[in-house]
Amino acid sequence: MTQKTSTTEYETKVVDFDLQDVLRKLRVLGAKETSEILLKRWVFDFSGKTEATWLRLRSVGEKSYLAFKKKPKRNTVVGVTKEIEVEVQDFEKMYQILSKVPFDKLFYQENKRHRFELDGIEFCIDTWPNLPPYLEIESDSEEKLKEGLKMLGLEGKDIGDKDVKVIYEEAGIDLHSFSELKFN
Repeated sequence: MTQKTSTTEYETKVVDFDLQDVLRKLRVLGAKETSEILLKRWVFDFSGKTEATWLRLRSVGEKSYLAFKKKPKRNTVVGVTKEIEVEVQDFEKMYQILSKVPFDKLFYQENKRHRFELDGIEFCIDTWPNLPPYLEIESDSEEKLKEGLKMLGLEGKDIGDKDVKVIYEEAGIDLHSFSELKFN
């Protein structure tokens, strides 16, 4: 296993945007583009009352990662998530191990991600079942995050630190009513 040091992610999401315009702008700016891939994840939730805390086992193409994630349960302009992540060799075997632990909740989820990277800023167009695509912008500082919004002309259009669960709720769907969420 390779280990990623503990990091703090600064991220925000934009749900109301012109997909084709954002794609065009990112390409014109020279962002490094990665083809859309299918992400598979198991979420092992053990949240407390004041902070969201969970393990995420995620398969990203040919690689798989296990992450401990923790963030305050509050909706802020910029999301701040503490994360410790390691690469794991076998997605299925790691799931079998973790599934033996009595977590509060367990969910399987899929989404598609089209990733761009420019000047230390990650732009991901995420597509989830039953939702229109949304844009997630992430960086290692709040300043770079705001710069990313400005590059795309999206200042003030971001919705801040909204978890995908909240985005589903706003669409009238209870994400956690699905123990498995897959594309048809």
